[in-house]
Amino acid sequence: MKKLLLLFLTINGFLQTLKADTIDYWHVYYNNKKIKDYTQYSKKRAIIFKLEKIKSNDTLKIKYFRDTPCQDCDTYLVIEDGKHNLILTIKGKGTFNPISFSLNKLVAFKRKSNNDSFEIYYFETTTKSRTPKIQLFQIKLQ
Repeated sequence: MKKLLLLFLTINGFLQTLKADTIDYWHVYYNNKKIKDYTQYSKKRAIIFKLEKIKSNDTLKIKYFRDTPCQDCDTYLVIEDGKHNLILTIKGKGTFNPISFSLNKLVAFKRKSNNDSFEIYYFETTTKSRTPKIQLFQIKLQ
């Protein structure tokens, strides 16, 4: 029994060292105030906003970080509704540069379509390749 436990602990320790030492992460800012930090392993990635508290000039800004940054690649935030219909695409430049958008655009879409859930994705392009989009978080308007 002791040998089995020792074997288990050894294998578990070995597996822990195989994990990546760097992970992608991103910060979400609401009107320049940080409200959320996420990593690619984060759970419960939903941000809820009350409709009556959203002002016409309110913005969300996302700063995405990874261990292999690009300075001149095109970066994008893509916002889709719950059925994966494209609502908005915002273009940026370089990995560490923030990308912002107005929450008012989502409020207008909600009023028009009665959809209150939005998926936020990030992706990059270079002249050599295109990365798959990464789901960052979800926005719910109540």
